Amino acid sequence: MITGYRLPVSLCFAALILAQANPATAARYKCWTNDQGVRECGQSVPPEYSQQRIEILNEQGVVIEVEEPARTPEQLEAEKQAAEQRRVEEQQKAEQQRRDRVLLNTFTTERDLKLFYQDRTDAIQSRINLTRASNDALREKLRDLQKQAANQERRGQALSENLLDQMEQVKRQIANNKKLMAEKAQELETLEQQFEAELERFRKLKSSRSSR
Repeated sequence: MITGYRLPVSLCFAALILAQANPATAARYKCWTNDQGVRECGQSVPPEYSQQRIEILNEQGVVIEVEEPARTPEQLEAEKQAAEQRRVEEQQKAEQQRRDRVLLNTFTTERDLKLFYQDRTDAIQSRINLTRASNDALREKLRDLQKQAANQERRGQALSENLLDQMEQVKRQIANNKKLMAEKAQELETLEQQFEAELERFRKLKSSRSSR
């Protein structure tokens, strides 16, 4: 029985054959690679090689188990990042499949899709037009208030608090409307991009179905 000694692979196999002939000495052997790149085997692994890949052989010299090398913190972190990347990709894939189902279940033809987006576009554009008209009226009102203020100043009168409050309120309404129109213009641009993307996806899905 050879215990605690490092054997070259050929001698290890010979020892295994002898051990098989004598069940009393039968044992599993472990194999590793030393610093010179030589594969060695024995019943125990030297401490300096315990962190590398170890193969465990049965009495017939067949590898029955592999102990993978201990992973470094860098490897563990890389594996963690790779697992997170796979999770994100799987989540994105599932979300795309869901969107595809909704797209195909909602629209039968390209015309349906175009009409849907045209209705949304018209609604947003109508809101912009109404807000612009509101601002035109507010600017006219502001001019009237400013004329009143100018008349009071010409008469040497102090501007009334009510008149000042009205002018400030109208200015705020004009500023808020300008902000709203800018937001709606951005919404229109985003909607156009979304329409182009969904139209392209719709055509691709329809083409894929028709080619099956």
